[in-house]
Amino acid sequence: MLRNKFLYYGQRLIEKGPFYLAPFSFIYAFIIFCRNELYNRGLLPVYRVNPTVVSVGNIVAGGSGKTPFVHLLAQQFFGKKIAILSRGYGEMPDEAILLARRLPHVQVCVGKDRVALAKQIEADLIILDDGFQHRRLHRDVDIVLGSRVGRYLPWGFLRDSPKRVEQADFVFKDELKLKVKRILDLKGNLIPSIQGWKVGIFCGIAHPENFRKTVEAMGAEVVAEQFFADHEMAPLNKLPKTDVLICTEKDFVKLPATNLPIYFLEMEMEFVGDPKCWEKMIDKISQKIDNRD
Repeated sequence: MLRNKFLYYGQRLIEKGPFYLAPFSFIYAFIIFCRNELYNRGLLPVYRVNPTVVSVGNIVAGGSGKTPFVHLLAQQFFGKKIAILSRGYGEMPDEAILLARRLPHVQVCVGKDRVALAKQIEADLIILDDGFQHRRLHRDVDIVLGSRVGRYLPWGFLRDSPKRVEQADFVFKDELKLKVKRILDLKGNLIPSIQGWKVGIFCGIAHPENFRKTVEAMGAEVVAEQFFADHEMAPLNKLPKTDVLICTEKDFVKLPATNLPIYFLEMEMEFVGDPKCWEKMIDKISQKIDNRD
């Protein structure tokens, strides 16, 4: 959790552009360059497994919709044996729990050594959630969400070279859109609307301001808010003291048992770009799976 808090508060400092972080950024960039060169030249081993492997990732720190995209992608191959591999964060890997909740027919595995995990799995398709930098495991299709230039961590947001995006099979920038699917209470009951509600909000995500905008766009008035580091579990005693609380599904899956009036937004991703691009990607993955049979 210290790493996540560092990134969260570090990003707030980055917005002001403190120059004293520049030397660390140069060191980080040099390490990334050397690591990529070692892989590019075959000096570091890459391991293959029998299932088709698809990586979904990005080159920046913070959210870019990887987990909703993984959920959308897994749905496209219903009927196949699918496994999702996640490195996870801390003791409660919220994104993995969320995916397991949404995809009961899919194996969701968490571990630092995803090569070891992949070797143990019997599946037709393995999806690496946030796997673009995990080069030890050979992937058949590389998908990158978003791309940008700028400074490397910790002076900026880059955690990989922008040139590596050229190695991806598919790059999606503005073709994806997140929307609210449902509003639910802690017991899973559907809430038709929060129009006109006065609410407090809380979340532990990379871009909490986007969550606030989503709640406001649904007609609610945000009267209090509390934001935590990405992946951090929200302590119940630090939540806003309001009659109604709204959080993300990612926060909901980590909540301990409580009687607080908490509701959460269940989000889903949709592809709004050229349908031919999406079909091309699905066809390529399907061919890779079929060729392994």
